[in-house]
Amino acid sequence: MNSKLWAWLQASRLPSQTYLFLPLLLGQLLAWRVTGEWGWLVFVLVQAFGVFDQLYIVYANDVADEDTDRDNATATLYSGGSRVLVEGALSSAALQRAAWIMAGLAVASAALIGMVAGHWLPLPLAVLGIGLLWAYSFPPLRLSYRGGGELLQTLGLGAVLPLLAFSAQTGDLGGFPWVLFAVLLPLNLATAIATALPDVASDARANKRTLVVKYGLGPARRFILVLAAGALVLHLLFVHDALAMADIPVLWALGVPALALLIATALHHRADPGTRTLSLFLFLVILVNVAYVAGLAWLLL
Repeated sequence: MNSKLWAWLQASRLPSQTYLFLPLLLGQLLAWRVTGEWGWLVFVLVQAFGVFDQLYIVYANDVADEDTDRDNATATLYSGGSRVLVEGALSSAALQRAAWIMAGLAVASAALIGMVAGHWLPLPLAVLGIGLLWAYSFPPLRLSYRGGGELLQTLGLGAVLPLLAFSAQTGDLGGFPWVLFAVLLPLNLATAIATALPDVASDARANKRTLVVKYGLGPARRFILVLAAGALVLHLLFVHDALAMADIPVLWALGVPALALLIATALHHRADPGTRTLSLFLFLVILVNVAYVAGLAWLLL
C-alpha cells in the first residue's frame, strides 16, 4: 500500500467511527419508533455527517495536540493521537486543511438534510457539534487543556449526535425520549475520562487539566466505574420501561455492558499507563458504552 495512503488511514483512526455511527443510528431508530416513518436518503446523509465529523475530530485533535503527543510515551490504540505527526508521515498543515474540509462536508451533509427533507434543525446541531470540538482543542477556550474537555466530549457524543439524528428523521424533537440521557451522558463521560488515563504523564507535563491529571489515576478509575455502573442501574430502574421496552428482558440491553463492566472492575487497580492491563481496561470501558448503544439500536429494530 502507498505509504501516503497508509498515513491518511492511520490519521483517520477508522475504528473510532463507531463512537459516532451508533449514536446517530440510535437517534434515527428512536425517531422511527416514535413516528413510524423512515427516510433512507436522510439516513445516508446523517451517517455521512458522522463520517465527516469523525474525520474532522481526529485530524483537528492531532494538530491541536502535536506537542503533547510527541512527549507521550504511553499512547494506546485509543489515546495519544494517531501518531502521524510524531512519526513525520504527514504534515500539520495537511492535517489542518483536511480537518477544515471534513468540517465543511459535515455541515454540508446537515444542510442537504434540510434541502431534501425540509428538516433544518440538524444544521444548527451540526454547527454546534463542530463548535464543541473547536472549544475542546483550540484557543481561545481550549478546554481540553484548561479543564472541562470531558464534558464537551460527553455533550457532543452523548447528546448532540442522538438529537441531530432524531431531528433529521422527524424535523423536530417532539417525542424524543429525554430520559435516555440519564444513561448516555454518564456512559460517555466515563469513556471520555478513560481515554485520558494512558496520557496522564504527558498531559501533566503539558499542564493539561484533565480530571485524571487533577485527581489522579486511582480516583479517576473508580469514578469511571461508578459512572458506568450508575448508568446501567438507571436503565434497569426506570429507563428500560420509559423506552417502552417492558416486554423485552432487560438482559438483552445490559448483558454485554454489565459483563464488560464486571471485568473492568476486577482489573482496574492494575490499570496503569504503559501496561496491557490499562489497554484492556480502556477497551472494556468503551465496550460498556458501545455495547449499550448498539444493544438499544438492535432492540429498536
